[in-house]
Amino acid sequence: MSDLTTLNGTLTQVWQRLTRGVADRRSPARHPVLATVGAAGAEARVVVLRGVDVAAGVLTFHTDLASGKVADIARAPRGTALIWDAKAQLQMRLKVQLSVRAGTAEEWAAVPEGAQRVYGGTPAPGAEIAAPEDHDLAPEPARFGVVRAEVEVIETLHLGRDLHRRALFRRADGFHGVWVAP
Repeated sequence: MSDLTTLNGTLTQVWQRLTRGVADRRSPARHPVLATVGAAGAEARVVVLRGVDVAAGVLTFHTDLASGKVADIARAPRGTALIWDAKAQLQMRLKVQLSVRAGTAEEWAAVPEGAQRVYGGTPAPGAEIAAPEDHDLAPEPARFGVVRAEVEVIETLHLGRDLHRRALFRRADGFHGVWVAP
């Protein structure tokens, strides 16, 4: 059973759920919503969690280097990852500092062949096309990128039957938490 009644238990649950999201396709943490600031305002999209480094406090996602999110991150490198775990009634919001780099040949080789098709193609992501079949899905390893999300703040909201619990953890203090009013 998960311990969401203590600060340490809550933080442990966040990192365990994130770690599980990398390996388990059915985990709610597998597909967080990543919010960034675009040229016209707020942008949000579902991403696939590809890596978690608990010791470093870092999450990783893959991206097409020609995608709009890369331009958003270059313009404003802060974002928020949002995960809702309906079964646990737990919301996890992670405020992150974002950076993007080209993927390595080793990272590219680890991407399943079917998934490689989404990194590349003509025209680039977001370009207008007349019909869905007017997009060539040719993989381009040079367009494969990795988004690094350094977690700065973790905020949780657990919707308990009798008591809602909201906690806040900041990197600056070693992710020691405090309770805040829900």
